[in-house]
Amino acid sequence: MSYRVYIESLGCPKNEVDGERIEDLLSQRGFKIVEDRNSADILVLNTCGFIQPAKEESIEKIFDLISLKNNDPTKKIVVCGCLVQRYPEELWSKLPEVDAFLGLGQIDKVDLICHSVLKGKRILKVCQPGEENGLKKIKRGAQSRPYAYIKIADGCDNHCSYCAIPLIRGRFRSKRMEDILEEASWLAEKGVKEINLVAQDTTMYGVDLYGEKRLPHLLFHLAQISKLKWIRLLYTHPAHFSDELIEQIASNPKVCKYVDLPLQHISDQILSRMNRKVTGKEVERLIFKLRKRIPDLTLRTSFIVGFPGEKKEYFKELLKFVEDVRFDKLGAFPYSREEGTEAYRFKGQVSSRVKQERMDQLMFTQQRIVLEKNQTMIGKTFTVLIDARSEEGNGYFLGRSQSEAPEVDGVILVKGAHLKIGEFVKVKIVDYSDYDLIGEKI
Repeated sequence: MSYRVYIESLGCPKNEVDGERIEDLLSQRGFKIVEDRNSADILVLNTCGFIQPAKEESIEKIFDLISLKNNDPTKKIVVCGCLVQRYPEELWSKLPEVDAFLGLGQIDKVDLICHSVLKGKRILKVCQPGEENGLKKIKRGAQSRPYAYIKIADGCDNHCSYCAIPLIRGRFRSKRMEDILEEASWLAEKGVKEINLVAQDTTMYGVDLYGEKRLPHLLFHLAQISKLKWIRLLYTHPAHFSDELIEQIASNPKVCKYVDLPLQHISDQILSRMNRKVTGKEVERLIFKLRKRIPDLTLRTSFIVGFPGEKKEYFKELLKFVEDVRFDKLGAFPYSREEGTEAYRFKGQVSSRVKQERMDQLMFTQQRIVLEKNQTMIGKTFTVLIDARSEEGNGYFLGRSQSEAPEVDGVILVKGAHLKIGEFVKVKIVDYSDYDLIGEKI
């Protein structure tokens, strides 16, 4: 009998790749993957446990699956991922309705776990992530969208004082370059036009395996895959950018002129308390260098507001920095106090009210900048990759230029009756709506 499995992944693209690994393993072992959870025999939830909002979403989803099981007691629930890795005993004791809890180091045993729960067993398996965890090749089937993520490393050695990732995912571990290239070739053969490279810190790729940073080499070799058209770089670290990497982004025609550079703050006092290993001046020099060498660069960043000790003047410094630099894309998050991290014990914790006020002020500033930038886009022409048909049934397709990363940035709405998902088209921008651009096929 072929058992049906519904899989849902929460959180970041790195977690999405783990979900694809689970799907690959179960498919190889004869399970049938279904999109309708009501028809599934096993419900697999791949959780996020990074910050409080993510943890709350994961718990909410677990209770949602428990409700399904209450209506159909034959269903089995398997919960895995970061939340389980971080809180195994608490979940085990407080959620008896869940049939299995699986940590990150046990992903490769998911098929055995599923067979065990089908026999009526209740299982908790959690250990520290091993050398190969999350880094094995994934043989993916037909792709429903023209872009995909490839995880080039897992874990982190940066030990930022606010971050629980090293506690959850362990030390930094790179995937072998030949495995990444093989995976990218598979994806390109399946119709993927764009790959997005992800890790906790992509700029450190290769240090553990090869004794040096090898991201520029990886970008060069990926560009040799003929059917692959765009390569996008996400989750870089300002302390680890090299001139060689900047040159590769600037000169490689397949590498998107787009850099995701999470900065978290600009005040030296806060950067030091965050253990970011970079100063405000060094950040400014890096941005100047990037923009000088790559004139058409799209620069995305993210900031944390309300970090312990963030005085009014430090926040004003951040606000002025954002106004001066005028980032193309920007995300902001209120500081989440996470147990087990160094910053959890810091004095000077900021109130929730002040965090929200600063977050609103920062995002209002960025919204004004984006609207001003969008006005300058009208009349310009871009090469756009068509991702999907608009679900609103208004005749538009959703596309992106090199300036928009999937799922985190705005889109370009393209009007056209004969567009195809996965094709590149020339589009003239005629209008905008908030963070999205509106264009016509030329």
